[in-house]
Amino acid sequence: MGEALISSPWALLVTLLAAVALADWLGRKGMARKMGAASLVILLGALLANISLIPKAANGGPIYDQIFAIVTPASIFLVLLDVNLPALRRAGGMMVATFLVGAVGVMVGVVLAFELLPMRDVLGPLAAPFAGMYTGTYTGGGANFNAIALAYGVFGQGTEFVTALVVDNVMTNIWLMLLLAMPLLLSRFGRFETREYAATDTDRAVSEAKTRIDSLGVALPLALAAVAVFVSDALAAELAELGLPLPSVLILTTLALIAAHIPGVDRLRLAQPIGVWGMLMFLACVGASADLAALMRAQSLGMLLFAFVGVVFFVHIAALLAWGWWRRVDPVLLAMASVTNIGGTTTAFVIAEVNRREDLLLPGILVGALGNAIGTYLGFLIAGMLGA
Repeated sequence: MGEALISSPWALLVTLLAAVALADWLGRKGMARKMGAASLVILLGALLANISLIPKAANGGPIYDQIFAIVTPASIFLVLLDVNLPALRRAGGMMVATFLVGAVGVMVGVVLAFELLPMRDVLGPLAAPFAGMYTGTYTGGGANFNAIALAYGVFGQGTEFVTALVVDNVMTNIWLMLLLAMPLLLSRFGRFETREYAATDTDRAVSEAKTRIDSLGVALPLALAAVAVFVSDALAAELAELGLPLPSVLILTTLALIAAHIPGVDRLRLAQPIGVWGMLMFLACVGASADLAALMRAQSLGMLLFAFVGVVFFVHIAALLAWGWWRRVDPVLLAMASVTNIGGTTTAFVIAEVNRREDLLLPGILVGALGNAIGTYLGFLIAGMLGA
């Protein structure tokens, strides 16, 4: 943290809180409303980190670590307390199919980029592991990227690993920005049908009947979220020791689905806004992970990896658009499938929040969790195919 102007954990927390508040406020004003608070807070986080006002999130630290480990999963839990299972049944099948099409597009794109670009010449024996790492992260998430890097010893290659991570963070943020515009553009073509998987009138009546705001309205959802995160992490660790690895986010999602149908939980009116606030904190950290200076210090490798990821994204979106054109898929659902492929489970919030499509949030999180479960396997598969 020493290089940044703000070095103390307390000051960093204050800055992130201020950035979230500013982004949330700006996201309700004028032209900025089209971008939404989620996009704005990513940009603010990237700006603050790259002018060295705050530390880079990739360097870790007590604030960033706790946001990633506790605040983010707790926020997912709280957002899911507003779940609508009938909407999930209507959207879930197409969401899973679209997500898998996107994952296949990523895998084909990785192989194509590996053959088109001089990966072996520049990276040598690390070329195939890098292909596996990018396959893992763009079909699952950052955990898959790190798992494959650890298995192949890429962690020990400082410059190469940092450059790969920076390219991933920068390109993922750029992709998030592009996906925000995609539903509006696709809606102009008749082949893409917008479908609302919205709540029923009964659901809205329950929402409007939620209890008044008081201290219990804050304490209860926070307590539920804390317990859920603790139980999901502990259970995932126990299962891993038994040889049954299961992503904790799947356990957390299951707990949220159960809790959402406990009588009275649907009246916790502050669960959703607290969850949204936590997700904005996470997205501020995502923005702060984009280390442009590190990228400039490894220009040749950085440009190669930019080109590599660009090819992967092109093939990925081409596969999704072809599928969407054929099956007349909802443009927002296409964007949700892509963002969960490329950005992982927690980025599903971005598309749902900007497009006001909370009905697609749970399906997005669930397919993101599916990606977390299979991404490492797919990464090892591709790395092995390419000679690792």
